[in-house]
Parts: sequence; C-alpha cells; structure tokens
Amino acid sequence: MGHIARSRLAPGLRRLGALAIAGQLGLASALALAQTAGTNQPSQRGTGTGLGTLVYVPHDFDAPEVTQSGGVRSASQGGLPDLMVLAPPKLARTFSSQPTLYWYLSGPTNAPVRLTVLDLDATTGEPLLEFGLGPISSGGVHASSLAEHGVALEEGRLYEWSVALEVDPQAYSEEPVAKTILTADEADPALIGELEQAPALEQAKELAKAGYWYDLIDLLSREIESGRDPETWRALRAALLDQVGLDVVAAHDREAARAQ
Repeated sequence: MGHIARSRLAPGLRRLGALAIAGQLGLASALALAQTAGTNQPSQRGTGTGLGTLVYVPHDFDAPEVTQSGGVRSASQGGLPDLMVLAPPKLARTFSSQPTLYWYLSGPTNAPVRLTVLDLDATTGEPLLEFGLGPISSGGVHASSLAEHGVALEEGRLYEWSVALEVDPQAYSEEPVAKTILTADEADPALIGELEQAPALEQAKELAKAGYWYDLIDLLSREIESGRDPETWRALRAALLDQVGLDVVAAHDREAARAQ
C-alpha cells in the first residue's frame, strides 16, 4: 500500500470541495452545510467490543458534510436496494495512494453497478476512474480496490467517489447513487512507524485517533476477511459504523456476526 508525502489540506482546497458540493447539491444547500459544519461535530463515543474501545476522531471538525446515500429516486424504480458509501458524513481522509473503497448494498440487484472516481482538482472533468461491476448477487459490504485498477491518488487533492445503479441508460440523472468526497493526505512518519510495529488492534486505535477513516475501515474489513475471529472484528466495525451514523450497515454486520 503506497503512502503519500506529508501534507495538510490547504484552505483553498477546502473551499474547492465546497464548490464541488455546490455543483451537486445546489449552492444554497452547500452554503447551509458549510455554515453548520462546525456545530454538528460527530459524537466521540467509544465503540466498545471484546477487543476494547475504538474512538474515531475526524481530522477536521470544521470540514463540510459531503456524504450522500443512494435511495430510490422515482416510483418506477421501486424494489431496488439502497446504496451507501462507507464514509462518515464529513470529509474524511486516507494516507494510502491506492485505498480500497467500501460500499454497502441492502440486497441483490440485476441492475449493473458503476463506480466512479473524480479528481475535483482536475480541469478536464473526465473521471479518474469509472468501471462497471455488473449485477450484484448479494447484499452487504463490498470493496473496490484502486490498486487493482492501477489508479493512484495524489497528495493534497480532493476526490469524489460514487457508486450508482444503472437502472436506465437514458435517464442518468435518475439513477440511485451514493457518493462522498475524500482527501489524500499523509500520515506523520512517526505514525507509520508505529503502525508497522503494532498488532492489528493497536493499529486500529491509532488510525481512529489520527482520523484516517479509509485506512481504518480497510484494516477492520481485512481482519474480518482473514477469518481470524471475524465475529469480534465485525462487532468492532459495526460499532465504528454506528459512531458515524451508518446504523443500517452496522445492523447488517451484527446479523452476519451472529450467523457465523
């Protein structure tokens, strides 16, 4: 997993993110989000499990809210599953140049799924990455690795990523879509050194404390897939998802843990 050179998100980039949101949600909505961002700070309640307590601390409490879930947008699309990106409401970050993006589908679908990554600092307007995933045979948490597609993020830039159900090629704007914005930032070299020496649980605690959401959710998900005590790691991921308001996905994780 590649790391990005050390940097902080510049104020100008933060304003650019707000402009990008304005383009998607409308200027008035974006301004309202920006005005309330400082007052709607996520709870820092601990996510307690048999492994201990995990507290996700956003890297910037003043960051705008950028995450949108994908529900059915018209009556003609009834019966489609809901989409969610596994991201907190506010702008989150990764120190990986090729993160794995996690998203949730509430059930199977015959409609093709499309994942898109846009570089909001680019001038071309063309997607950095866009690919189809085909119909999805089961609901639950799914992963899409940028490394598998040869795409790398650059330090200090903002990226919008989304998943959409292609229900009607002639009505793109009516597609159910879930999306968010992430920033490619860098971890302090001292943190990287600590992570390389620490066991998985300690890594998770350090990532949560430092506000590296995407690296944290990837670590928890990989531990689940490893088969080493997946029930406990699912419980830990579920508690983390609860902390950022993804209660539906958390409930799915708990149900899956009970079934194991």
